[in-house]
Amino acid sequence: MTMLPSRKLTIGELFVSLAAGLMLFLLPNDAISQFEADSVREGFVFTMALVITAVLFFIIKRYEAIGVSMMTFSAMTLLGTTINIIKGAVTKGEDYWPHLSEYTIITMLILWLTPFVFAIAVRILAGGKSDNNNTRRSFARFMNISMWSLEVVFGIILILRVILPRTPGSDGERRILLGFFERIGPCLTGEYENGIKYILFHILMGMPLIFHLSIIIPKIRVWHILIITGAFGLTVEALQYLFNTSAACTDDMILYLLGAIAAVLVRTIINGLRSVLTCGEDKDMLSFEYAHKRKESR
Repeated sequence: MTMLPSRKLTIGELFVSLAAGLMLFLLPNDAISQFEADSVREGFVFTMALVITAVLFFIIKRYEAIGVSMMTFSAMTLLGTTINIIKGAVTKGEDYWPHLSEYTIITMLILWLTPFVFAIAVRILAGGKSDNNNTRRSFARFMNISMWSLEVVFGIILILRVILPRTPGSDGERRILLGFFERIGPCLTGEYENGIKYILFHILMGMPLIFHLSIIIPKIRVWHILIITGAFGLTVEALQYLFNTSAACTDDMILYLLGAIAAVLVRTIINGLRSVLTCGEDKDMLSFEYAHKRKESR
């Protein structure tokens, strides 16, 4: 399959997209300076991210502009994280790497999900003049950019929150739990504080990689998902054991697998909705490429 040719964003469109991405990046700190409660801050971040995305799309009317803003936000987050790590290592401060609070993680996910869901919703409902070869190519470019943006956000959260200990040199629980539901069970029964959050977080961590791969390989097989998720889970649990971050346990791998299955279901549902609305004409909306040219009425 090959991508149909498409014009690039103009300098002006690129500048506006970069500015929108910078605004997204600054939203969490703006919310902290204006509101006290985290829930209110998160609502503010979501609302403003939706407004910025909608205005950006209204001005430029191209999906990849949203993708560029998402990648800008992700790149700025990665740059800021890297600078803080270098600063901590050079000054030998108490924390060598930034601490990702629950608020930070939630706002990072909001700032990626809000533009993505907005673009998906617009594309699902696209019809008539708004559904042509140019918009299809534009959306394919958006999908490519947004997926790499997701991997950046996913990598930051995975490394700083899951793999590395919260504070350099801190003691974790270097244990191996091979039994099933040794952690999931107490989380569901309420024995562990924030047990449901623990389950949801690990399910979410299992979604991005498989979601990305399922778009690259639409006909990905179940055994591929099992092998890839298993390798991913084993690597993460081994690193947790190595860095003495947390207990390496079978339950985490089960949750990663549930996340992988959820990722494929999300892709299937989105493509299914678009297929129904287009009477089967557009069966693979979530794609990086469009191999055939659609006949357009004049």
